[in-house]
Amino acid sequence: MFKSFFRKRNNTLTAIIFLLPSAVVFIVFVFYPILKAFRLSLFEWNNPSKEPIFIGLENYKELLSDARFMNSLKVTFTYAFSVTFISIILGLLIATILNNKNLPFKTFFRGLFFLPTVTPTIVAAMVWIILFNPTYGFINTILRNFISSPPNWFSDPDWALLTLMLLGIWRRLGFTIIIYLAALQNIPSEYYEIAQMDGANTLQTFRYVTIPQMLPTTLMLITLGLMDAFMVFDQVLITTRGGPAGVTEVVSLFLYTDAFTLFKMGKGSAISVIIFVIIMVITIIQWRLVGFGTNEDVA
Repeated sequence: MFKSFFRKRNNTLTAIIFLLPSAVVFIVFVFYPILKAFRLSLFEWNNPSKEPIFIGLENYKELLSDARFMNSLKVTFTYAFSVTFISIILGLLIATILNNKNLPFKTFFRGLFFLPTVTPTIVAAMVWIILFNPTYGFINTILRNFISSPPNWFSDPDWALLTLMLLGIWRRLGFTIIIYLAALQNIPSEYYEIAQMDGANTLQTFRYVTIPQMLPTTLMLITLGLMDAFMVFDQVLITTRGGPAGVTEVVSLFLYTDAFTLFKMGKGSAISVIIFVIIMVITIIQWRLVGFGTNEDVA
């Protein structure tokens, strides 16, 4: 009995020793900055050489009445939901095709689709700028064969956000395909054999076997996709800088402008807290629907 007690105690102590470095890094670089951001959001601090002035919730009240901030939230939600759901639909369709055993060059196509995912954001944004250049870009060069005046993609308010969405979908698609491929290969082949015996065609098999089996994976990809898309920043900064007329100004770019250009650090902290709350809500929804890290997920 005593040996068992001391063995468990030693195992606990060993676990604490191994977890301690990660816990210290998390506390210093994640938890402490979050607390500081919450605290700073209650202050007005527009001059780093002066002491912050406590103003309570005034920063939040100002943001909720700020039309530009509300527009940035609208743009961010539009971008996040569009990129996430379109990449999921296309990802599932492409993954199903790539999962075909008779498809030639499967490894090549998988690598080709995954390449944008590992491409640095700056490089991807520059590629997009070149492709959609109104004068010599490949896209407009093709379109001139059909229409006389192709769009000025990044400068036209009607096309700028759509162009950014296409970039986001292109970069997100490879990750979605790889995850779906892994999930598809875990579906028991007996399910498809039974469907064929019941006379189901390809579309019916996809609808009644593949899609239901992909539901946990789809919920996970929706959550991760929304979290990732909601924090989009660098590709917007490089391509449009929030223009034209604010149609591509996402909330992270709004935060960057207020905090590091206008030096409104208190207001910028309030924006970061709002972003944190939104992402936390998305994470809680993920836990409730998918149950990651719980027994429900294992079941």
